[in-house]
Formats: sequence, C-alpha cells, structure tokens
Amino acid sequence: MNWTEVVISTKEENEAILSNYLNSISKGVSIEHSLDILKQKIDDFEEKYRLDPKDYPESDIAIKVYFDETINVDEKLELIHAFIASNDLADKENITINTNVIEEQAWENEWKKYFHAFRVSDTFVIVPDWEMDQYVPKEGDRLIRIEPGMAFGTGDHPTTSMCLELIESIVKPEHRVIDVGTGSGILSIGAHLMGASDITATDIDELSLKVSKENFELNNCSDKIQVRAANLLKDETTNYDVIIANILAHIVDEMIDDAFERLNANGHFIASGIVLEKSDYIQTRMKEVGFNIERVLEENGWVSIYASRGE
Repeated sequence: MNWTEVVISTKEENEAILSNYLNSISKGVSIEHSLDILKQKIDDFEEKYRLDPKDYPESDIAIKVYFDETINVDEKLELIHAFIASNDLADKENITINTNVIEEQAWENEWKKYFHAFRVSDTFVIVPDWEMDQYVPKEGDRLIRIEPGMAFGTGDHPTTSMCLELIESIVKPEHRVIDVGTGSGILSIGAHLMGASDITATDIDELSLKVSKENFELNNCSDKIQVRAANLLKDETTNYDVIIANILAHIVDEMIDDAFERLNANGHFIASGIVLEKSDYIQTRMKEVGFNIERVLEENGWVSIYASRGE
C-alpha cells in the first residue's frame, strides 16, 4: 500500500495547536525537531549522538501526518490550509506544506535510520522490534516492544510518555483497567507490565483495534487484554479502578461524567491529549462532577491530568 506523507514545516511554538488539529483529522502525527532544537534539549548532545543533518528539518520542527490510499488527500490538504489561515500562528507566512508518496516498505526502512530505544519514565522503555535483541535493560526496566507503522507513530509524543509516567505510579496488580481510545495499545501494554491482570482496550476505529492486537501479540500479552470496539464509555456497564484516555481535550470533556460513573470508589482517571489552553477548563469540569485533581503533568504545550474519585 502507498501512503501520502504531508509535511508541515514551522516554528516550535506552533507544535501543540497544529498537532492537536492534525490528530483530529488523522490517526496520529509524527514530529521531528531540527538539530539545533535537539541540541538545546539534550545534555552532551555532541558526545551522545552522531546524526546526519540531512535527516532532520531545517525549520524548527516538521510535523508529519500520513493518509492511506482510501483517503481523499486533497480534501485533507484543503482543511489544513484553512486551519492555518484561520488561526493565530507564529511566523505563519513561512509555514510550508509538502507532500510525498511513500511505500510501506520504504517507511519501515526510514524508521530504522533514526528511531532507537528511549526511556519514557523511571522504568518504562520503548524499544523498536529490530533493537530488542541488542537492548540491555537496567534492573527493573519494563520494555514496551513496538514496530512503528504508518497509522501510528513511535510512542514518543509527550501525551504518551506522561500517561506512562502516571500509569507507573498508579496501576496495581489488583486494578481493573480500561484504556479508552487505545490507538496503538501502548498504554494497555504499560498497564499489563505494571501487573494488572484485568485490562480492556477499546476504540471506535477498526484500524486501531487491528494495530493494538498486533502490538499485544508482539509484547506477549494478547491473552491478557480484552480488545473490543466501543464509543468512549457510552455503553459501558462495568466499573473500573483505573480509566485511561489519551485522546483530545474535547473528547475527554465528553466522557468526564461517564468516567466518574464508571469508576469504583477510590478509582483513578488518567486523561491526556489535552492542549495547555484547555487544561483549566478540563480540570474545572472534573471538579464539577466530583473528581479530585491529584496531579497535572505538562510538557511542550501538552497536559496529562490524574484525577481520583473518593469513597
């Protein structure tokens, strides 16, 4: 299958608003930072990395989104252009949009050039399948094995890493967990690695369900996680100890009431995919229905909220 890659080159200040929008019209985005920005973010960069500048964007960031052959790409491009034109973005006049057609095999080879194992929390490490045999874990490491694909990225987005950090501190073996809008299934795998034996992963999208099942098999936990189609928590009748939703702010907003109803006493709600500008609103909504805000994480304009239900 061929895919169309849409590359938006822009300033780092626009990352959150553009990523948030692109996530709403696609199955996910990939973000590449320029070498100058990477050098600012990583200590001893020159000693740790020997990277080819040709593999990295000249602009601050390149936001990439992919559409398969069933999607009308021209319509998507019109939506993207209209969104950029109607929003207050930094250095808008120099934003560029380019498209490329990529074969699935070419995509896989491209990932292998620069995607390597990386730590997302004290114990969670995401490891590409082709490095699994060579990776030497530290004591206590929990490895999440992935095979990056066109529909979903590498798990390195701040919303994913912040969710895994919260899962690491919250999920216990006795917890019943549901991962709403599971996507690639990475968060369900994280809950499994924390020892939870009762895990449900749901999504409204058939491709997401297919990809998550493949990742569960790759991580030897397909028999431990129930996968099914569902529209958020709207038809849910089971109660849970932990509800995880790494989606988008307006969808989190839509499920707050149901999340409170479907949590057991002293249950935990992890909500992510929230842009910084929506954080206060979402926290207010949570408090209105009875949640206690326990912890708020923020990274690069994205927010993850951990709320609890009392007795």
